[in-house]
Amino acid sequence: MQLPYFTPEIINSSSETSAKLKSVQSFMALSDQERRRLVVGSNLLSEEQYQVAIKTASQFPYAKIEKAFFKVVGERHVTPSSLIQLVVKLRIIPPGSTDIPEVNKADLEDIDPKEGDLDALNGRKKVLNKAGKWVTQVDVPVQPPLVHAPYFARDHSPRWMIFLGESKSGKIAVPPFVHSTFDKAVFHEDGTPSFNVQTLKMQFQAPPQAGQYAFTLHMVCDSYVGLDSKLDVIMAIEDVAQAEEIEEEEEISEPEEGQFVQISCICQQTFANSILTDSIAGQMSALKGMAGTSKPKRVKRAAEEEESSGSDTEGEVETDSETDTDTDTDEE
Repeated sequence: MQLPYFTPEIINSSSETSAKLKSVQSFMALSDQERRRLVVGSNLLSEEQYQVAIKTASQFPYAKIEKAFFKVVGERHVTPSSLIQLVVKLRIIPPGSTDIPEVNKADLEDIDPKEGDLDALNGRKKVLNKAGKWVTQVDVPVQPPLVHAPYFARDHSPRWMIFLGESKSGKIAVPPFVHSTFDKAVFHEDGTPSFNVQTLKMQFQAPPQAGQYAFTLHMVCDSYVGLDSKLDVIMAIEDVAQAEEIEEEEEISEPEEGQFVQISCICQQTFANSILTDSIAGQMSALKGMAGTSKPKRVKRAAEEEESSGSDTEGEVETDSETDTDTDTDEE
């Protein structure tokens, strides 16, 4: 009934048709030949009406949740009563889409901006323009196509409500967050889906007690019937002391391959410095040794000179004495 030209008479034209037309998704999951056999013909849809209905169905923004997780900005662990973020990664995959590409794992991560990076915090980034120059680009929210409802006075902007519920109690644990825009283009200019990974974030306070909390994430659209989705998620709240202990263990953990190379370079540098220090110390000790051996030589030479000078003095004394004796003899 959400597709143009479909009436209750066409949908209930046969038991087979009514059984296979339970939703837009089930209808678009059929082959084109099967769809034509069910709804095209006399008293049914014409070829032109069928083409319009198929084109409309191929633009239904069905949000398929690829990943959902909890985090605290700037922290590795979620602790009690912390300001927590629920990050939902999804793709808009219209019913009947084919050739859907694989999800890039890097797009499913949510890396916090560096501390002090105001551009990243304010949704600005550096991009290369057509002229080859880096310019600052501001992330502008992208609005999905408007919804045409025949009984509404004007076209409506679709909205998605995301909330957490407890399946056991049947209650809502976290109230709904309303989203009406995405961070990337949903469709190309020609109307084909882009399959971009969209990121939606919700922020609230974590429970005051540590533990494992099981929730069901519901994503409900207010404009389309049958496009709701849900996913079971677990919120792991860790004790503060345990989280600090885990962080200390991670810091003391074995280094990676790149760290091994760095440590090896440090060790080599230290070894080279020790060799250089040893060689300098050896040279210093050698110089000291040379200095130590040279002093005795000088002392020995000085002693020899004193001995030689001493012997000459004694000889002179003896000569003088002999002269005195001879003088006395002459006088006599």
